[in-house]
Amino acid sequence: MASKTGSVFLKHFTQLNASVHVYKPLSSLLNASDSNSTDYSVPASTAPDIILLLSWAGANIRHVAKFVPGYLELYPTAQIVLVTSSFTDFIYGSRPGQKNQLKPVIEAIRSDAEPVVLVHLFSNGGAHMLWRLAKLYKDHTGQLLPMNLLVLDSAPGWTTFKRVANAISYELPEAWYLRLPSMLLVYFMLSLFCLVLATTGQVNIVDRVWKELNWPQLISVKAFRCYIYSRTDKLVWWKDIEGHVDEAEAKGYKVRTETFEGTEHIAHMRSDATRYWKIVEGAWEQRQQQRD
Repeated sequence: MASKTGSVFLKHFTQLNASVHVYKPLSSLLNASDSNSTDYSVPASTAPDIILLLSWAGANIRHVAKFVPGYLELYPTAQIVLVTSSFTDFIYGSRPGQKNQLKPVIEAIRSDAEPVVLVHLFSNGGAHMLWRLAKLYKDHTGQLLPMNLLVLDSAPGWTTFKRVANAISYELPEAWYLRLPSMLLVYFMLSLFCLVLATTGQVNIVDRVWKELNWPQLISVKAFRCYIYSRTDKLVWWKDIEGHVDEAEAKGYKVRTETFEGTEHIAHMRSDATRYWKIVEGAWEQRQQQRD
């Protein structure tokens, strides 16, 4: 689709706090897209009003922004809210300061009386962010988070010691003399965390998110779902995702699944952008058909 990288468009986003960046449609931004790209074939009346991009944990915003051009081509009239997350959000996400970070997202959604919302999350970090946002929205309004389509890229998965360590390792320095002590610290902290969970009987937050994203009292069954994943993903096991799909369908959620061959974690769009965006566009059209 678009030939320009996402970083070209970041200057058109307004940073509201450390985690939230917002884009509101501007003619100057639309003119910046490639003139030879796909036609804007989706009328504003059938396009989403708001697109929430919920990043994987520890993601560089420039990496998440690579998904922006695709959405600008599909739905140029939509407002885009980009939310980044960190590994500390898993630990301190329930604290007041962390809750305040998501208030601009709630305000953006509530600025429209009946918003049409597309949520696109990445990995367990994005799944955790949706879980936090849905709980906070319900606490503030007494209602479920408005959501017409939920796209889940490489998520959700159960947690294991090895997978969590591998996920964190992606953000560590490449130089061995920095990476080695960093990994030792990661293993120590994870071991301590597992010990606390074992002695207190608490369920770790990743597994809790896996379960509660299939709770109709938290996530509306009216939201159509599209799971995008790979069987070669080393960070989130494909069986965890398919287990989530089975449970979602059993609880009344309408679901579409798309499997990529040989792709790594969150690398499906990079592998085949044309197919990836056709899947998103098709899922958006399919949710309309399901509603009708």
